[in-house]
Amino acid sequence: MSAVGPGTRHPARGGPTPRHGYLLGWGVTTLGSGLVFPLTAVYLRDHLGLPVSGVSLYFALFAAAGLVVNPFAGALADRWRPGPIAVAATLVQTVGPLLLALGSARLSVAAALFSGAGTGVFYAVQTPLLISVFGKDRLGRMLASQFRISAATMGAGSILGGLLAGSLGEAGYRLCFAVNGPSYLVFGLILCAVLRRGAPTPRPSAAAAARGPGRALGAALAPFTDRVFLWALLLQGVLVIFGLGQIESVTPIVLRDSAQMAVSGVSVVLAVNSVTVIAVQGLAVRVAERIGPMRSLETAVLTWCLGLLVLWSVPAAPDARGALLLASGYGLVFGIGQCLISPSFQPVVVAHAPPGRVAAYSASTSLIYGMGNLIAPAVCLPVFTSGGLGGYLWLQAAGYAAAGVALLSLRRHAARTRERGPERDPLPVSPEADQ
Repeated sequence: MSAVGPGTRHPARGGPTPRHGYLLGWGVTTLGSGLVFPLTAVYLRDHLGLPVSGVSLYFALFAAAGLVVNPFAGALADRWRPGPIAVAATLVQTVGPLLLALGSARLSVAAALFSGAGTGVFYAVQTPLLISVFGKDRLGRMLASQFRISAATMGAGSILGGLLAGSLGEAGYRLCFAVNGPSYLVFGLILCAVLRRGAPTPRPSAAAAARGPGRALGAALAPFTDRVFLWALLLQGVLVIFGLGQIESVTPIVLRDSAQMAVSGVSVVLAVNSVTVIAVQGLAVRVAERIGPMRSLETAVLTWCLGLLVLWSVPAAPDARGALLLASGYGLVFGIGQCLISPSFQPVVVAHAPPGRVAAYSASTSLIYGMGNLIAPAVCLPVFTSGGLGGYLWLQAAGYAAAGVALLSLRRHAARTRERGPERDPLPVSPEADQ
């Protein structure tokens, strides 16, 4: 008989569980995001009349707003509760797309700030939110389910958004933004219902709630001064800069220029990657639960190393069809690594966060994730341009080696912690992991 934990509803009572409700809301908001994902830059440039510098400013402000509020949101979640903060974030996110739907270039700055700040706050508190509602033992599965749903809904939304923009012109663009905004609001309302039905979240201690501004700032900065946790932050940065942050910004250019692959071929490779995530994620979750999160991350890095060999062989293919087949194989291998990472990284973060500081520590990894997405094209594309595919592959290999060092350091610390008694939450380890 399976246990009924936090965030579940006993089968005898019938009806959808909070888990189903949360994932439904997640699917609604990611579908809305998919509608505008391929359209935003074009809309700003062609329909709002912003120059290239204006388009760049929009995305820079979006990123900067999220990076600024991110660590403070995590500290606040530790001080109060992550649920209300997450709901407030969805309300802030709602405003940005609606401002863009009005069609005024002057409102684009405010739209970027609202969208970026709301996104930064939500991802800062996402991990403690999931833990508080569904329990720590379900964190990996919830993150993996979100990842699989995002792959499907973002792809479907992108196709639908392109069709609306192509058939209706500027009205189609505005319609997509007008739908995107309320999709966050719908998620927020569903999240309110989930929080009411889930297990009650314990309030922080009176000492934590009484922290002043100085203590709050110290809590926000604590992960960056924790010598052990710095290895987790390094690992997050490497996984994004040399992996997760490249699949849509760097990989298409590498495939196009190194193998002279047409845009349609690049689209096929990205589609293979998305389908792999949808098809493999469930199996990857079971594998991660069996071997443990650390071994799962190590397997993901080794899988990506194998992917480098596949990518290296693409330009040597005898014809365009062979190049497309090999590149699709790279998309598949890379997707398997993504599926292993999605349910594994945040459990490692939780295990290395001091008691009562999970939100601040997970927020710091979200901050590094955002920075990594900005750094990935800024570092990898110039290396590819100057050093060709060979230079790019050597850079990737160096990044994966850095990930290996970080994983080894975290594993050694986990072993020392088990020997002298846990100072932090013990990291789940499979029975076979240390054999």
